[in-house]
Amino acid sequence: MVKKLLKLVPYLILALVITGFNSFLDGLTNIRMTRLLDLAINGQTRELKSQIPGMLVIAFALVPMGILVGIVSNFYKRKANSTLKQYYLTKVFNKNIAEFQKENNAKYLSAMTNDFNTLETNLITGIYSVFESVMTFIVGIWMLSTVDTRMIILAVILILINLVISMIASKPSKKAHKERSDMFDAYTSYIKEILSAFHIVKNYNLQQKVNEDYNKKSEEIQQKGFIIERMLSFVMSLENFLMNGAIFGMYILIGYFSVKGSVSVGEVLLVINGVQKMAWPLFNISENLPKIFTSGDLIKKIEKTLKNTDTYVESVSLPDFNEEIEFKNVEFGYDDSEEPVLTDINFKIKKNGKYLVVGPSGGGKSTLLKLFRKYFNPTKGMILIDGNNLKDVIREDYYKLIGNIEQQVFIFEDTVRNNLTLYKDYSEEEIEAAIEAAGLTEFVKQLPNGLDTVIYDNGRNISGGERSRIVIARALLNKAKILLMDEAFASLDMERAREIEKTILNLKDITVINVSHVIFKDTKKLYDKVFTVKKTVY
Repeated sequence: MVKKLLKLVPYLILALVITGFNSFLDGLTNIRMTRLLDLAINGQTRELKSQIPGMLVIAFALVPMGILVGIVSNFYKRKANSTLKQYYLTKVFNKNIAEFQKENNAKYLSAMTNDFNTLETNLITGIYSVFESVMTFIVGIWMLSTVDTRMIILAVILILINLVISMIASKPSKKAHKERSDMFDAYTSYIKEILSAFHIVKNYNLQQKVNEDYNKKSEEIQQKGFIIERMLSFVMSLENFLMNGAIFGMYILIGYFSVKGSVSVGEVLLVINGVQKMAWPLFNISENLPKIFTSGDLIKKIEKTLKNTDTYVESVSLPDFNEEIEFKNVEFGYDDSEEPVLTDINFKIKKNGKYLVVGPSGGGKSTLLKLFRKYFNPTKGMILIDGNNLKDVIREDYYKLIGNIEQQVFIFEDTVRNNLTLYKDYSEEEIEAAIEAAGLTEFVKQLPNGLDTVIYDNGRNISGGERSRIVIARALLNKAKILLMDEAFASLDMERAREIEKTILNLKDITVINVSHVIFKDTKKLYDKVFTVKKTVY
């Protein structure tokens, strides 16, 4: 993530160059105005008239420059936010499926909402604000130096005070921000859990318990936020006290010079404006520096969620499936301390063969399918595909060869067409063939806009059977070499399921592995082999 941030430096520099030039023009305007004031007080009318046109040009230039500053600064922030979020989402989908499924994905939701909002405020906007403040502060010093260079000494003192206090304050606030981020992970996970169990909460009258737990967790997060803000308030108060003391000292000094006649009325006003231009940036820097310092730990936390514990390097490219898949002395368990789910698995799957996998609940059917899908590697033994160890085959290559019909159906909130094609290009003939094979022809005809009808919220406006058939058509349209089916017909009526199964089994150029408890006598005989899984395969 740090590398991505470094690539954004040119955008930041562009924004800062334009912001700095605008600050320079603003400072120049103040200097010119004070000189005009002195000329007016001293009665130097001719010189006053000659200076006014140049002054007006600079003043009018501030208007478009202010607009340009807003455009480039917002462009930098938008670019930075979108770049980091795109990077994170890309990395999330680079996670191994097995590892992702084992983890609580609420932490990813928390990272993409709370953590990234915090980074936007504390780091992306904070960095720009600090550099903007530094440039404004320098302009303030320049304005003061035109009156008396000794003012620079006080300015340096203010900078040192600000930096020291910010560095001291960053340590405890780092810890508090990390604790709050961790609490948000748990909070997001809890909300996801109770919303998923909505029907249970209602059926068993658990509303009061849920409300109590929710209020407790919410209060804990608010309390931690209160502690962080209170901590920063103490720091800010101390910084304000010290900086205000230094600023008042500058006012006293310029008052002394004014009494002695060393400075003019215009120069007194220039010093006051210069001090104001120094004061605001220092307050802004003191507020943002501790937040920037705490962002490092937050980035480390976000990056940690993206790491795969399995770092095995896949080196074999597999453009096609030509011969067979062989399970050779395969054993698999989900945890080293637990008894293996599958032991001594030995069988072969021939290309374009049709295979039915049956067995009791808990016997290992789903686990066997996960091994086929390369979600996991065997604990012992190996799975060979065309003689290559599947563990060595590049994951992306293998996924291009397989089609999946999952037990848990997912439908995008999009048109029927896009749900079938998954945003890939297919001819109308290919789409119609997949629709017919999946038994969707009548369904599509009845839709108000045909294939362009939108399906909402994971298919809430269509039936469960229609959702399943869309997923079946999706897999057929993908023209996979290997079709892996997990209880594909569970949501369909028997007659429709039998028809679709026959259609799939009559396809010539595809290998079918169907894990199912729905077995029809007339379709069972169409399979090349039926495997029974009960810790082993026979």
